[in-house]
Amino acid sequence: MNIIELVKQILTDCPLVSDLSGSINIDYTEDNPVSFGLYPTGDQLLREDILGNQDRQHNFVLYAVFQSFTDYDRLANSTFLLDLAYYLEKVEAGQEIEVTINNKTVTGKLTKLSSANGMLYGYNNETLSGPVTYQIQIQAQYRIESEGF
Repeated sequence: MNIIELVKQILTDCPLVSDLSGSINIDYTEDNPVSFGLYPTGDQLLREDILGNQDRQHNFVLYAVFQSFTDYDRLANSTFLLDLAYYLEKVEAGQEIEVTINNKTVTGKLTKLSSANGMLYGYNNETLSGPVTYQIQIQAQYRIESEGF
């Protein structure tokens, strides 16, 4: 399982998400409530030590389509983003992933999940009476050991 698959699995297993929807799409969000789309936005090397061990970060944007007709709906949507941020901070570190570099597969471990900028992203039909899209940025930090290179 690579870092994208792991983050998708963590979100799918999250009770906040699983109670609302059965699935999370990759690079795709349906226009009807409730729909989730996880969009990977890139991977970066944070640091590498003298032995070649790497700390890396993969960035994502999670888009969620919800109804927003009333203030109650919008408050519930914003509360969902807040609760999801708390949930991600508490995800257990050390979950294993596989990383393929130069046709060589090595194992790595998740070290931290964090999130930022949970907010209303846009109106799907240009009014509050229809579905709207919210976004939250997610950062997944992981470590790969040089022994496998």
